[in-house]
Amino acid sequence: MSFLDDLTLIIDLLVLIAAVVFYTGFMVWLSYRRNDTDRAVSHLREGATLLGLLGGLAGIFGLWVELTWPLPGAYNIYFGDPIIMLAILLVAFGVTVSRKLPTHFVGMLGVVLGSGVIFYGSRAYLLNLTSDPFETFLLYLGYGAAAIMAYPATLFIDWFIVGPQLPSVQPLPSGPKPDNPRMWMVLLGLFLLIVVLAGVAAVIYGFTSVWAHLGSPP
Repeated sequence: MSFLDDLTLIIDLLVLIAAVVFYTGFMVWLSYRRNDTDRAVSHLREGATLLGLLGGLAGIFGLWVELTWPLPGAYNIYFGDPIIMLAILLVAFGVTVSRKLPTHFVGMLGVVLGSGVIFYGSRAYLLNLTSDPFETFLLYLGYGAAAIMAYPATLFIDWFIVGPQLPSVQPLPSGPKPDNPRMWMVLLGLFLLIVVLAGVAAVIYGFTSVWAHLGSPP
């Protein structure tokens, strides 16, 4: 009974996470384009704080699934593991930004964890685990790809948002402006697009889940 309610709440969290990531990224980029680095850093810290809180909440649900195994068989692994992966990524990002540490380490984790989430989604799709296998696969694919694309986003943060004020966070020494701004525009634009698509996938999956669960409560 509690799992059904928790599942819909977790989907709600995924939608909120996508919204906060997109809004934070857009506001940071907009401030950067206006040469307002102080405002960009302020937006980054606010967004990272919200993401850390959402990640901590998601982690609580993920740990509950991992420790209690309330579902039949592989569903505990399928839903619990990726939630924990997402929680690790979000909490780590919130901590690194708040402590003014390099965020590209979190981006590296995003590549590994995002690849894992895509693998989980692909394997479950082949096994036809859920009643909506394709929609679920799109959900996992979207968030996995967003986690992978977080790596160039964190590099941009360390080099050109926080780096000019704190050069120690830069992976390698760099100037305050990128040598190839068009490349970074493409990478960041692709990251934000994938985040939007992941959020749309979560909304579609959430509509199906909430509709079914409210119509047929346990």
